Amino acid sequence: MSPWPSALVLALHILSFMLVYAAVAVEYALLRGPLDAPTIRALSTADAVYGLAAVGVFGTGVVQVLYVGKGYTYYLQSPVLWTKIGLFALVGGASVYPTLTFLRWQAEVDENAVPVRRLFGLSVPSRSAPCRGRLRSLIGIELGLLTLLPILGSALHYGLG
Repeated sequence: MSPWPSALVLALHILSFMLVYAAVAVEYALLRGPLDAPTIRALSTADAVYGLAAVGVFGTGVVQVLYVGKGYTYYLQSPVLWTKIGLFALVGGASVYPTLTFLRWQAEVDENAVPVRRLFGLSVPSRSAPCRGRLRSLIGIELGLLTLLPILGSALHYGLG
């Protein structure tokens, strides 16, 4: 079999991950400034890009494990893969609060937005400096954990662990 399918899936996996990382970094940077309507729209856009790219990372990872690469028996027995999946899930779980917050802020500044606070029965978090600081800290942790994923990916590729 030609190595091209495996190489293309891996390239898409890496590009999707790069997009995830960039979107989270944009969220982190945007939370440094004022939270006016354009910034909130940019946060919502970055978060949507993050979500779509994360689906791309997951999908190409599944294809890599099941259909191309070294074969699913190699990958599924590796503790490095399970660590990588666990970290990816942890980052995904940590992103729920920022995502809901950005959606609520978007509903607050945009009359055409879905009324998320009514949909989920949650209050709108403050756009104050302490709230923004907590969000930046959480997103900073996400960035730190995301940084570990390529290291684990390299270890997995080279059979370490």
